[in-house]
Amino acid sequence: MGVALAVDIKNVVPVPVNRKFVIQSVQTNSDNDFVEYFRKVPNERFLYTFRVVKPATSFTISITLSTVKSKRIMYKIDKLNGCQFLKNQMMNKFLSQIYRALVVNNTLFECPIRANVYFLRNLINPKIMPHFHPLGYYQLSIRIEMPENRKPLIMEILSKYFVLAIK
Repeated sequence: MGVALAVDIKNVVPVPVNRKFVIQSVQTNSDNDFVEYFRKVPNERFLYTFRVVKPATSFTISITLSTVKSKRIMYKIDKLNGCQFLKNQMMNKFLSQIYRALVVNNTLFECPIRANVYFLRNLINPKIMPHFHPLGYYQLSIRIEMPENRKPLIMEILSKYFVLAIK
């Protein structure tokens, strides 16, 4: 299958020829306790950074992909054990594809996550979206939580994007 460029004023990404993938927004959030900040790197199109200030010994990952208009859930992972996933990424093939697409310079995480500054790329990556992704307007939520934290949410990514047909 060939590749075309989906052209938007702010976003240019390769997608299958019959689809146009347009990122509307990406929001990041952190608890400012375990994760001091989580934000886009200035002057970088698809590079994000976060600073872990306390070691994370355990965490869960929740992912929800839903349609924006009807709120219909298309895909959901609820409270996957993050440390188990890091030890064996093949326990969830879809999530392992997302993980490999996000890591920068082959930096692999392991538990406990040490205090440090980390980078992630392209929080919404059309290369990992299936070619049969339905057309429409979607919201993707990725939440990282720690049960021992007084505020369970430590990091969150909330993205909205369109999948359009190219005629």
